[in-house]
Amino acid sequence: MVSGKTMKILAVAAIAVAAAACKKNEETTTLPSLEGRVTFSIDRFIGINEKVTMTASGAINPSGGEITYTWAVNPAISESDEDDETGENSSTGTEFTLDFGDRLRTYTVTCSASASGYYGISSSRSTTVVRPGLDGEGSITGTDISGLESIAAENGGKYYYRTIGCLDWFVQNLADKEPVSPDTDEYGIPYGNVEVMSDIFGRYYSYNEAVKACPDGWRLPTESEWEECLETAGNQDGAAGNQGDEGFQTGMLMADVHFNGEKMWEFWPEVKITDSKGFSAMPVGYANMADRSFSGMYERAAFWVAPDSGNEEGTTATVKWLYMDNPQVQTFTKADKESFGASVRCVRERQGN
Repeated sequence: MVSGKTMKILAVAAIAVAAAACKKNEETTTLPSLEGRVTFSIDRFIGINEKVTMTASGAINPSGGEITYTWAVNPAISESDEDDETGENSSTGTEFTLDFGDRLRTYTVTCSASASGYYGISSSRSTTVVRPGLDGEGSITGTDISGLESIAAENGGKYYYRTIGCLDWFVQNLADKEPVSPDTDEYGIPYGNVEVMSDIFGRYYSYNEAVKACPDGWRLPTESEWEECLETAGNQDGAAGNQGDEGFQTGMLMADVHFNGEKMWEFWPEVKITDSKGFSAMPVGYANMADRSFSGMYERAAFWVAPDSGNEEGTTATVKWLYMDNPQVQTFTKADKESFGASVRCVRERQGN
């Protein structure tokens, strides 16, 4: 038989177990979640020291109660040169205004919605701080502009150029957007459809825009000029080279450029990147002008060339391709003049010779 004392002990134990079970059930009770989706917008790229205001919306409290929005930025924005990958800038409120400073890096902004009695919801967006210029302090590094002459650019900056073979050539992609006549819209589109990127990668133009987009005194090169000046001209140090021998390959037109410290042309042993011609091509891909989408970033460069005959009839035009993994320049003759978007390098006859 079980003694009375033992029965009391068992009863106390049973009560304790039941209390613990009740407490566990209370702790694991599933709360309902807020409904909707947290939304806010921020450009994919922003300029240095740009102050951005973001506004949150979209979360729904089923009970009609108050919703609190909380913001966090990672890594923390600091004037220090030391990385703080775990730090966060935070704020509470529907709106969040932040100066992203001048550090060329990518930030993740997270907005969370919460309310009493509900599980919260959140969403995140990323943005990258960029700076124009080829002086070694901007987002693009690896292009040598020392000793080069320049002309004024539309945006107040400069276009640098050098003589390569038979012509003066821009060493950066055209970025002008103003139309040359009052009955047209602005020319070209920037990468990611964010204006600040015009001065980083240049703009993408349809062929019909490209033939009119160069500054006064400058123009598109013809196909034969591309081949004669770039592919068969001597190197910058005077060494001979032509398309058919080992002295020429696309690497002679490619700069070992970095974007915010990230190498752009992927390494391939078949392509020796030297930029010995001084053309300084960047792999910024191409655009679909119809839906304003972009392809080929970090893999290839595409440049419009004009026909040798001067005949602009037809719906297609020629593009010169530089691929990361191909040592030979490729020629594509069927690019749609309206929907295909390529980079533009302007040329003019050599000056002072």
